[in-house]
Amino acid sequence: MLSGLIVLLVLEFIFRTFLEIREARIFSRKNRFAMIRVIPFLNDFVPFPENIHQEEKNNPFITFHEEAHQKHRHTLSRLLLKGVFFFICILGLFYVVDQWKVSLIEIVILFHLALFVLQIPYHYYIWQQEFEADEYATKKTSPTQAKKQLRLLVEEEIPYSPLFALLYREHPPATQRLKKVLEKRS
Repeated sequence: MLSGLIVLLVLEFIFRTFLEIREARIFSRKNRFAMIRVIPFLNDFVPFPENIHQEEKNNPFITFHEEAHQKHRHTLSRLLLKGVFFFICILGLFYVVDQWKVSLIEIVILFHLALFVLQIPYHYYIWQQEFEADEYATKKTSPTQAKKQLRLLVEEEIPYSPLFALLYREHPPATQRLKKVLEKRS
């Protein structure tokens, strides 16, 4: 079983390496910290940094966007989903430990691989909440204001492909958020 898990870790490493290379080619940039993201286990503890930008206090779009998160209880649903995924991982690990009598190192590798797999549907779920909050803020302000704010975000944000962002980021790329707002307008 350990050799199979090591093969899966190597496949994860190769996947992340190709993703980093693809990202560098698409956007013609090099990131000296990219190797941290491809190393199994280290990528669990070194989160990909979100853009840190000053939110304008008097910006209605941002205010309504955050209001939508509160109104729809997005924080609570995110925590619940994390709890469900964690519970599934724990149950799966208990089953594996009981049935296959695995070692501690195999448990750690299994937990890491489960996190790798489950972060994709988790990020996708969060993205839907971001789109929902953008839609709410657009209705409360105006499509013009929404487009203006999202265009500013597009300029501030380091561009990422959707696949890369789905793997590493809790927010969809600003270009996708702007595209959704423009689609709703049409």
